[in-house]
Amino acid sequence: MSSPVKSETPLSIRTQSKEELAAIVQQMNPELEYLLDLNLSATTCRTLLVKKDGVECALKVRNVSRNIWDDTYFYYEIHALHRVAERKLTGVTQLMGEYKNDRFHAILKSFAVGTPCNKLDLDELLHNSEFIKKLDALYLKLHLAGIAKINFLPRKIVISDDGELTLVDLSTCIVNTTSGIQLFAQEMRRDSRFITQLERHATHQPGTRFF
Repeated sequence: MSSPVKSETPLSIRTQSKEELAAIVQQMNPELEYLLDLNLSATTCRTLLVKKDGVECALKVRNVSRNIWDDTYFYYEIHALHRVAERKLTGVTQLMGEYKNDRFHAILKSFAVGTPCNKLDLDELLHNSEFIKKLDALYLKLHLAGIAKINFLPRKIVISDDGELTLVDLSTCIVNTTSGIQLFAQEMRRDSRFITQLERHATHQPGTRFF
C-alpha cells in the first residue's frame, strides 16, 4: 500500500472536474495517469480509467468517511479480489494495488476491454441462451471458489469481442470463511435462484422476473 500523500486542495469524489480527478489519481499513486471517468453517475465511489506503465487499468476511489456502509462494500470487494487472486480465477477483474491516504481509499484493478452489458440491448441479451449459459458458468466458478452475492447489474459484466464475460465489480460479494459459512450459503442460494430465473426467461417460460 502506498504511503499517505497530503492534499493541498480539498477534493471530493463527487467532483466532475477532469483536473480534480487527475489530481486525486496523482495523490493515490504518482505513477498513474488519469484518462477517463468510467461511471459519471456514481456517487459513493468513482471508477476511473488510468494508465500504469503503459497498461490501462481501473482505479476505484472513495472518500474516507465514517459511513459504515461505504466501508463495508469497499472491503467486501477487496476481500473478494484477494480470493480471486488466491484461486487464480479468470473471467473476473484482478487486484493490482491498494492505496489510502487521509482523504481517499482506492483499489487498482485490471481493465476489461469490451462492452458493458448496460450498453447493449438488455432484453435481447437476457433471451440469449448462450449468454445465460456463460453467466451461469461464471457464477458457478465463483461459488466453487467461495464467492457469492454477485448481484448482477448490467454494468458489472463486460463482454469482449469474442463473447467472453468478465465480472468487473465485486462490491457486494461476500467470501466464504469459517465465520461466514451460513451467510455465504444463503447468498449462494439467492444467486442460484436468480440464474434459474434468467434461464426460464431465456426459454420464454412465463411468470419469471429478474432484477
